[in-house]
Amino acid sequence: IWVTLRAARDDRMAALRAAAETLAQDEAQAAGLNMAFSYDDEFVASVNDPDATAIMEHAMGVLGMAYDDRDLPMRGSEDFGRFGHGGTRSAMMFLGAGVETPALHNPDYDFPDSLIPVGTHLFHKIARDLLG
Repeated sequence: IWVTLRAARDDRMAALRAAAETLAQDEAQAAGLNMAFSYDDEFVASVNDPDATAIMEHAMGVLGMAYDDRDLPMRGSEDFGRFGHGGTRSAMMFLGAGVETPALHNPDYDFPDSLIPVGTHLFHKIARDLLG
């Protein structure tokens, strides 16, 4: 049996995993079956650091870039969360390509090269702000 489990926070993921394992073990035992678990593509939660987020939002504001600052969970399987663990301050953002562009993993997706200078200007501003 293959399942995908997702949670917004690492502590909730641990609880969800434990509950799923208990349920599977109980059902297997009731049916006289053996049970083994393995894991693949484990991701930690991507949690934006408030200071890193403020730096990014400041740069976007100075550059006149519109942004959506809603604190909503993103359900994609991102490995970006690893950057924020171990004390590294990080913030993840998405550079939107508009509503007419096919989604990233759509077969019709074609990266709009016009986004390159937008992203470059943003990261250049952030670097200049951080380096003084």
